[in-house]
Amino acid sequence: MSEDNNSSIGLLQRFVNTFTMNRYGGGAGFSNAATWVAMVSAITGGFIGLSTYRMDVDKQVDQSVEKTFEMIQVYNSGDMATPRKHVLSYVYARRECDSRIFSRDLSDDDFVRVLEFFDLVHACTQANLCDRGTAERFFEPHASFQWPVLKDTVAELRTRQNTMISGMPEGTFAAGMASFADPDATAPPCDGNF
Repeated sequence: MSEDNNSSIGLLQRFVNTFTMNRYGGGAGFSNAATWVAMVSAITGGFIGLSTYRMDVDKQVDQSVEKTFEMIQVYNSGDMATPRKHVLSYVYARRECDSRIFSRDLSDDDFVRVLEFFDLVHACTQANLCDRGTAERFFEPHASFQWPVLKDTVAELRTRQNTMISGMPEGTFAAGMASFADPDATAPPCDGNF
């Protein structure tokens, strides 16, 4: 046998001898050994529990970031492309005070689809299913650019009690875009040329 094996066996043998001698001899060694074993077990169990908890938290964070990227992908998808294009044409037209820029195909449905999408992302972050930091990083510039122009349109849609939004609780329609937008974001007022 090698010297390392002999020293390991010797150390183990001494521990067993001390443990059994003190156990049957009525000494305090058994009590001390049991205390040390309990302490090592508690520390090991605590470490394993903490590691498991951290892995679960990391997994939840990873899933919320992943869900946020799914929302970003939907926002950039073909289903949202047409409503986004129509609404952005309106936003650019209002920012430039030039009604020739905006799409004539723009409808209330386009406004509702874009604004409801931001409501959905906001609800996802509120429920901690989406990562708030990742969502803000992507959606804040979009919301800050559009919200100063669209908040008047939202007020008109609410006033008309459009059937597409009449079933929503009071004040929740377009709350998502408002929550992502920079509160200091502004748009130049049009002087009647629009």
